[in-house]
Amino acid sequence: MKNYTLLLFLLLTTALFAQDNLRNEYQKNLFDEAQKQLEVRDYVASARLFTFVYNMDQKSEISQIAIQKADSLKSIFRNSKVNSLKGNWKWIYKDANWAIREDGLVGKMITINTDEILFYELYRKSKKWQLVKTEKIVFSENPESHSFTDFLYSNSQVWDYNINENSGELTAFYIGDKTKEGFSEMVCGNPVIYYFKLQ
Repeated sequence: MKNYTLLLFLLLTTALFAQDNLRNEYQKNLFDEAQKQLEVRDYVASARLFTFVYNMDQKSEISQIAIQKADSLKSIFRNSKVNSLKGNWKWIYKDANWAIREDGLVGKMITINTDEILFYELYRKSKKWQLVKTEKIVFSENPESHSFTDFLYSNSQVWDYNINENSGELTAFYIGDKTKEGFSEMVCGNPVIYYFKLQ
């Protein structure tokens, strides 16, 4: 009986060792591919691959290098995104029923600075914009993010902000929510808000 137990132990150990070797080899291949993407300046693909390398085995030496590289790249994307969005943006009314509002709301505006997004509303009888909400700029850490620059709101909603190069319009696109299990994505009928920049 002891021989069978020893044989079973040796077989399991060998199988686990082979699995570890395969995972380590795959992790190294992905790391090398991330390096290649970095060399050809596909920074988003590189960051995504480095993040994947890290998530495969967070304790390995190569994963520690990978997460440092991924974080450096994400920092560049994120600073660039915030700098491009800074300023005052007024809501463009694209809703056909806008004129029928009973609450007296006549305008919305956001101000984006380095650290936060300030949301304002203007009412018919008011003489100034009212600050209704402030969101700290926090980036979603969804590993499947397309750009790593999605904003995570305090209510766990994830929004993507982009400027149309042709029209100059700012589009705020609701992606989904951060949940206890990870991230949920809305794939149809997502709310979209449009803004134009105030001078």
